[in-house]
Amino acid sequence: MLSPSHHHAAVGAPGPGARALYLGTRDKKHISCTAEALVVRNDRAQTLRYPLVRVARVVSSTVVDWSGAALALCLQHGIGISWVNARGEALGTCYPHQRQHPKLATALELWLETPDGPERYQLWLRARRMDVLMRWGQTQAETISPAMWEATKRDWVYARQYRQHLPSALRGHLLAYIGAQLAAHGAPPLLWDAQSDAVDLDTDLCELLWAEMNLCTGDLADTTSTDKETIALFERWIARNGAALLLHLNSLYRTAMKATKE
Repeated sequence: MLSPSHHHAAVGAPGPGARALYLGTRDKKHISCTAEALVVRNDRAQTLRYPLVRVARVVSSTVVDWSGAALALCLQHGIGISWVNARGEALGTCYPHQRQHPKLATALELWLETPDGPERYQLWLRARRMDVLMRWGQTQAETISPAMWEATKRDWVYARQYRQHLPSALRGHLLAYIGAQLAAHGAPPLLWDAQSDAVDLDTDLCELLWAEMNLCTGDLADTTSTDKETIALFERWIARNGAALLLHLNSLYRTAMKATKE
């Protein structure tokens, strides 16, 4: 988690060491800003400053009051803000307007409008679940028995079931992270197929990453006892395995483009 700083920082894009800023529900907070930092005040009259170059994204609870200036400052610097309620459910994400044509969104919309688009999308999801299983097998090769592999393949790839180790509330943080990444790639979280049925892209991607996170953390996640420990575990996994989401998005884009050209 991001720590506050009382030093000045140059205004610009997030720096290489930028991290997520979590504004939780423990205390009611008010967010204002200076020209180069977010200023967080709580009900105990404590004030903390977070330089923008150290903020990669923000996860905010619904009890946090944001000033318009602070929201605008985050948008100007490309910092997405996601809101999570007290139950850990992601409510939505605010992200800067994308000036480039959203090629991924266009490819997905055209694909889902084809007669067999929804069915092929479900086949793509099953293939990605197999990809998750393969990565889990690579990272846990020394501890996975053949029987465990086959059982997990049957449960996860075909039945979409797995053992959850991480607290359910963290799923909301993951969904907020995925929402920010989709916005950065110009892709909407919700799409519609030719039959006007909803395709919850953000939820489907969240299921893939959430399963992989639980499979890979395993019993390690069961030993965490505080919110701080579980969020730290979550952030470490994202930092080391954030490319997993890009792999899914790249695969989805290639599949959609191929289908629309057939």
